[in-house]
Amino acid sequence: METFYDRATASGGHWPDDDRTLAVVVARDGDAAVGSVALLDLGAEDSALRIVALPEATDDTWVPLMREAARVARKAGGTVLRWVAETGEMPAPAVAELGAAEGEEIYRWWRLALPAARPAGTGSAVRELPAPDGAAFRLGLEDALFDVEIEDGTAVLAHDREEEGTAAGLTELLAAVVDRVGTGHPGVGAAEAYADSRDDALVEALRALGFTPTDRRAAEYRLVLLP
Repeated sequence: METFYDRATASGGHWPDDDRTLAVVVARDGDAAVGSVALLDLGAEDSALRIVALPEATDDTWVPLMREAARVARKAGGTVLRWVAETGEMPAPAVAELGAAEGEEIYRWWRLALPAARPAGTGSAVRELPAPDGAAFRLGLEDALFDVEIEDGTAVLAHDREEEGTAAGLTELLAAVVDRVGTGHPGVGAAEAYADSRDDALVEALRALGFTPTDRRAAEYRLVLLP
């Protein structure tokens, strides 16, 4: 286990591009990195909200990584270490061994089987935007956008928007995305997207297009840092 406190000494590109990074813990098996966790100091006045972790771990490395992360967070003045993990990523035995608690749901994945019926007359105001690396395409409408990656026959939709927007606008954008997947990638058998359960506009748009919620979700985990 190695702990780095600055970008210059961190190895293997594990230091995130975030000025709030406090430290990075790397688990190794010989010369190979087998897991890591970055710690961010959010600068919150409440010590329970100050430190968050960004883990990338395996079943065997969760506990030692998070224990070392807890030590670093405690030394930095945090009283609770928080992180987000999806179902299947955070093994229940590791949660129990660490003494962590699963908190509220952060987001849930939704799925649509393709080909799907195409809503008529949608997408007239939707525009194509330059796609980031790894994305097949990006479509936008006003302040909202969807990036689409094709992974193992599934279109994975990543959503972002600056303003809350309306369900109608998001439905129009989502319909254009689904239509573009169907016409541009006919071999794709499903589309998946995630949404915060409290994001009523996006959830309504997903339902309008026929997406259904799955069991796959992400939750916040909290580990109280004892003195």
